[in-house]
Amino acid sequence: MYMMKTVIYACLLLGITLAACTKESVNSDGKGPYGDPVLPAINFAEEQAISPARGKVGDEVVLKGKGFLAVKDNLKVLFNGTAAPIVKVTDTTITVTVPELGSSGSVSAQIGQEFYFGPYFPVFGPFQMDTIFPGVRGGNAGIYNVIPVPGNKYMITGDFSEYDNSAIAGGVNRLARINADGTLDRTFTYGTNTGPSGSLNPIVYLSEELQYLVGGYFTGYDQTSHVYSIAKVNVNGGVSQRFVTRPSGAATPASELEGGFRGTVNGLHVQSDKKIMAIGNYRYYVRPNYNLTTVELGLDSLHLDSTMVQNIARLHADGTLDSSYHYDLVNHQGKVTVNGGISSSYLLADDKLLIAGNFTTYAGQSVGRIARLNTDGTLDVSFNAGAGPDQAINDFLVQPDGKILCAGNFKKFNGVNTGGIVRLNADGTMDPTFNAGDGADGYVNRLGLIPGGNIIVSGSFRKFGGVTRSNFVVLTPTGAVHKTYNTNGGITFSGNAGLGQVTRVLPMTGQNALLMVGTFSQFDYRQANRIVRVVYQ
Repeated sequence: MYMMKTVIYACLLLGITLAACTKESVNSDGKGPYGDPVLPAINFAEEQAISPARGKVGDEVVLKGKGFLAVKDNLKVLFNGTAAPIVKVTDTTITVTVPELGSSGSVSAQIGQEFYFGPYFPVFGPFQMDTIFPGVRGGNAGIYNVIPVPGNKYMITGDFSEYDNSAIAGGVNRLARINADGTLDRTFTYGTNTGPSGSLNPIVYLSEELQYLVGGYFTGYDQTSHVYSIAKVNVNGGVSQRFVTRPSGAATPASELEGGFRGTVNGLHVQSDKKIMAIGNYRYYVRPNYNLTTVELGLDSLHLDSTMVQNIARLHADGTLDSSYHYDLVNHQGKVTVNGGISSSYLLADDKLLIAGNFTTYAGQSVGRIARLNTDGTLDVSFNAGAGPDQAINDFLVQPDGKILCAGNFKKFNGVNTGGIVRLNADGTMDPTFNAGDGADGYVNRLGLIPGGNIIVSGSFRKFGGVTRSNFVVLTPTGAVHKTYNTNGGITFSGNAGLGQVTRVLPMTGQNALLMVGTFSQFDYRQANRIVRVVYQ
């Protein structure tokens, strides 16, 4: 028994020794334990891998490298994901034509399921970034809105505290006036103790008053306290004030508007009768009461009178709440409005209000995430979008012909596949003449309209209609990807594509040009800090 165990152990030891010897003999030639390395089928040249270094659709370009001839039957060349016609292949060159719908980005080769990434190639076309415009010196944080104002100038609002490398002590606080060439208009008021205490978004120019109406999320403006998310601003930049006489006889500076909102105002509209529509994410209208004193000492005191209103309210021109608009006079509060957020609003010519977002009811009545309200705040039942989209509407715009483009997180609208964008008739029914195909492979957040009817779509997506587009695409009036306006490489934020967004598109009067603002830091892979001027033919 003992000898048998010894034999077994000896055999095991011999087996291990032989295995070790066998392994050593296999590797004695110096190769790695996993065999020969797999070499790439092709290689791009390390320098001047493409000639010319830039071009436009239809140009012939030559890629340089080696190993191309052996794989030519399975070879594809892609310009930012779009296949290019191959003209000629040698072992060291591939001659191709820049393809229709090709755009700025990486040129790559595909062999079967393998991809080989080559040089960056900018593609130029009739819709291009204006590189003279100083967008690189734009805002240091988000620019959310832009409007034209007299003197060939523009007002911008947002979260920024600097613009155009101003070097102004105290910075440029969330509101700025800029010249048509993109530089900061230094005749406006900037610096320490100016601007709101928080962010700004909507802005309306009050031409008759030579003032701006602004909204956002703030509790003070300049050095004036108790200014709640809505204010009037003078043309020089200071908040419009009034002086309130307190019980003690002291005069206290206060906002010209007598009230505001506890929450965010993201939409402002001025009706034909000068009343103000305020839309946002809030639950209370607040009005400072300056006519109080402390009980014991008799000193001046202040209290915020609060009235419950939900997301939509109308103010008189002086900022007092208009209780004739969707208001419960018995319980002294606003009536029930939407059961979810409002992302976009638009005041129609007849003072009716269009709203859209992520709500499914208004005043308890079913609506498909978009609704039209009468001038008294009741639901306009003549507008009917049916069941609407399966997810939120993030933005909409009203075309000159009254039709309504809607975009958002949805994939279906009234059960029809839409890919995140749809067009409605003025009564809310779907317009069958618009078809964006598969649409975005992600989400659409913002829309813009180019004079003539072409449509700008931005959001968080890699492809639109099967075409590689980095968060940005231009469509024809019927929803197809525009064949010549999409050569740019889209928008990004410091390399993180998902963070770069367009928030507003503004056609520049009398020019084939657009101002676009947002949260992006690059357009077409070139630096543009939250503002860019695009020219088109």
